Amino acid sequence: MALYSHPRNTRVLVVSLVMVSLLTITIDYRGGNSGPFEVAGKGALSVVGAMQSGVSHILRPIGAFFSGLAHVGSLQSENRALKQQVQQLKQQQGRTVSLERRNAELASLLKVEQSLRLEGVGASVIGYSVGNFEWSVTINRGSTSKVRTNDAVVSGDGLVGHVILVAPTTSVVQLIIDPNSAVAGRLSSSGETGLIRGQRDQDLTMDLVSADAKIFPNEQVVTSGYQGGLYPPEILIGQVSHTYQQPGGLTKEIAVRPAVDFSSLEFVFVVTGR
Repeated sequence: MALYSHPRNTRVLVVSLVMVSLLTITIDYRGGNSGPFEVAGKGALSVVGAMQSGVSHILRPIGAFFSGLAHVGSLQSENRALKQQVQQLKQQQGRTVSLERRNAELASLLKVEQSLRLEGVGASVIGYSVGNFEWSVTINRGSTSKVRTNDAVVSGDGLVGHVILVAPTTSVVQLIIDPNSAVAGRLSSSGETGLIRGQRDQDLTMDLVSADAKIFPNEQVVTSGYQGGLYPPEILIGQVSHTYQQPGGLTKEIAVRPAVDFSSLEFVFVVTGR
C-alpha cells in the first residue's frame, strides 16, 4: 500500500501547485499595477535596495583597501625611483659646488700670476706629508716642466713654500708652516721686516721686529723680496694675529695667521722665472 500511495500523493501535490500558480497569475493580472503582488514586489524591492545601499556603504572602504593593496608594488617602485633621483641630484649638486670652488681657486691663482707678473707653471697637489719633522706637499710638475729646486710656490691666497726635491714629473714643496722654513717678511703698513718661521698647525712667528715698530691688528705681512732670496717681493704671507714683547726686550715677536688654508690646498703656481 505504501508503494501505491506515494505516486498518488505526488500527483496531488503537483496538481495543487499548478492551481495555486494559476490563481496567483489571475489575481496579479486583474490587479494590474495596484495588485497585491505588485505592491508586495515593490515593497520587497525597496527593502532590498536599502539593504544593498547599506551593504555597499559598508563594503566600499574594504574594496578601496584591497584596491590599494593592488597598487602597493607600483608605489614602492615609484618610491625607490624617487629616492634614486634625489640621490643623483645631491651628487650632481656636490659636483657643481666642487667645480665652482675649483674655478674660483684657479681664477684667484691666475689673478696672482698676472698682478705679480710671475713666470711659471700651474700644478695640482697630489700628496701630503705631514709630521713632526716635515710639512710638505707633492705636486704633479717636475723637471720636464722646467721646475727646479728652490723655486717659489704660491696659491691664489698667498705664499705656499718652495721646491725642495724635483723628479721628472713630480716635485716636493716645503710649506711655510714647516718648522724648518724661514721667510723674510715685511709688514705692509710700517715696512718693518723680520724673519717668519713655521709652527706646524699654529700661527707663524715673525722674529727680529724692532721693538719700536708700530703694528696694527690684522695688518698684512708680505714677502720682502731680498736680492738673491727664494721668494719674489709682495707675495702675501698672512695677517698679524698677536704681538709679544719681553719686558726690556729689543725686539718684538709677532704671531702671523697664514693666508693659505693648507688643509684644503689643491692648485698651486710654481715660479720658474723672475
